[in-house]
Amino acid sequence: MSKSIITIVSVVAVVLGSVFAYNFLNKGQEDTKLNLVSLNPIDNTASFLWVDNKQNETTFYISGIEMKPTSSNPNPYFEIIFIIKDAENNICNSSGFSFSPNALFSENTLRASYNDLVNNDELEIKLKVNTNVVDEGNYFLDVELNEGTFDLSEINNGEEIRLELSVNEKLHPLQLWLSILFVIFLLAICVWFFLLKKEYFPTFSKKGQLNISAPETSTIFLNKNARKLIIGNKLKEKENFFTKLFYGKIQYEYLNSDHSVIIKPVHDFKTKKIWYIISTTNSTVINISMKRYLNNGDKYVINTNNEELIFNYLNIKHI
Repeated sequence: MSKSIITIVSVVAVVLGSVFAYNFLNKGQEDTKLNLVSLNPIDNTASFLWVDNKQNETTFYISGIEMKPTSSNPNPYFEIIFIIKDAENNICNSSGFSFSPNALFSENTLRASYNDLVNNDELEIKLKVNTNVVDEGNYFLDVELNEGTFDLSEINNGEEIRLELSVNEKLHPLQLWLSILFVIFLLAICVWFFLLKKEYFPTFSKKGQLNISAPETSTIFLNKNARKLIIGNKLKEKENFFTKLFYGKIQYEYLNSDHSVIIKPVHDFKTKKIWYIISTTNSTVINISMKRYLNNGDKYVINTNNEELIFNYLNIKHI
């Protein structure tokens, strides 16, 4: 696989991972798929740093209310109780549910009179949920007539009324996007170290050694974690903790000489192997075999001014 394709795949992986993270962090409750009247979901915003939490509300209406005053009862009323249950049909404490208008509600019980309606046949009800007290999830509101001169069954054709409500507490937008950026950073780090780094900065993973015969007999073993070997003191690259971590470290040899030779690994996409190449700036390199890459047993002569370095490259993986 070519370097450009790997880069494109890496970018796509980061983008898809970011989209998945956004959907995961910002998702609400799943639909219960029940044939119920669903209220608009309550999407509260969690507190973050100096920003307090925000409680949103949902609005619904009780319509078709008919009450007729009489001489014996000039101000008839009705009282409805909203029995709150969780998704498993267990009755919940109503302390975290706030209904309004406040003047008509006592906790989860609505008491409305003919005078309260002011000649209207519907009543607007607003509901807030304190997600510091109430867990996120799907809830049911069973509407029951507690007492009064009003036939609740007329509203819903004689059927019991059950409302469905989704309660969510979502991350504050600042926290959400900071989380997304953190996920993108982690994905980018993972993609870099597991995919891109070895493509852009391959190391001497095939190892190998340089058997020096002049000016003195010695051996340079290629460090499998190094991305480059510099021979001589004329080529010095700045290195710090981050360059070593993200690019790879550099191996230096013969720093007391004036040579300026670089040996580094490269990907050959035809053979799909890692080979080593040698280059120089002010030194002369004589490759006895005249091959492009370092091959096992090849002899090299490096001349810099009056200095000479002779070595044979040994690596049975490069034949």
